[in-house]
Formats: sequence, C-alpha cells, structure tokens
Amino acid sequence: MMRFLADAMLGKLVRWLRILGCDTSYLPELQDSDLLELAVADGRTLLTRDVELHRVALRRGIPSILVKSHSIRGQLAELSPPVSLSLSESRCPLCNGALDTVTRADLNALCQPIPSKMALWRCIGCGKLYWNGRHWDSITEVIADLSR
Repeated sequence: MMRFLADAMLGKLVRWLRILGCDTSYLPELQDSDLLELAVADGRTLLTRDVELHRVALRRGIPSILVKSHSIRGQLAELSPPVSLSLSESRCPLCNGALDTVTRADLNALCQPIPSKMALWRCIGCGKLYWNGRHWDSITEVIADLSR
C-alpha cells in the first residue's frame, strides 16, 4: 500500500485514508520545503491541493498527487485505484498508529464502559479505543459506493 504525506489543506482526507489503512503523515505546521524533504526522507507520495507545490515536487522527482475535489467522495475517487478501498487494515485516524484488537478482559482491566458484542481496537500509538459505532455504517456506505 502507498504511504502518503498530506499538506495542511487535506485533514479530512487524511483521517479517511488512515481509516482505510493507509500510512498517512500529516503535519500541517510544516512549510512546503519541509514537506518535500520529509516526502523524500520517508519515501512518501505527497498529497496536495497546492498546484505550485505539486509542480515543484514533480520537478524534483517526488511522487505527488494533486487533489482537485473538495468533497471526500471526490477526493477518494481521485486516489482510487492507488488506494485500496478496504477497511480491513484501519489505522488510528488521529495519530496514524496501528490498531490492535482489544478483548473484553483487557477492557475490564481498564474500566472502560463500551457496549457489549462490539469488536474493539486500541491504537498502539495514542491508546484511543475504537469500535464499530453508528458512524461505521456511513463509512462503509461511502466505500461501497466508490468500489462499484
């Protein structure tokens, strides 16, 4: 799977890419020159809405995708097929950390009130807990629409 680095204008897309399992760096405070250096150092494809930054990246031989759409559906469609539209390897949408399955025994030790019978995951980076809440239906619907 591709590894991405997104500029400051693509925060919502970053969260979606992470949910889809894409290793996506997002450091909105970085200047363009720092983004380019980081893309090279980490071997990442730059995602940007900035036409000039995209052109500079391509001139320097840095893989870059110019994201034109303003809607999340449109942005994901622009990236597909390079992005696998799958939810099987989700990452933490906040910190990009990998997710580990959490058992009920683990939860009881943490005293975390979570609805029963739901699959649970914990981010190995920031420790946030995740489960398939009501928002999961809308996420899977968007992915199903784009996969057709």
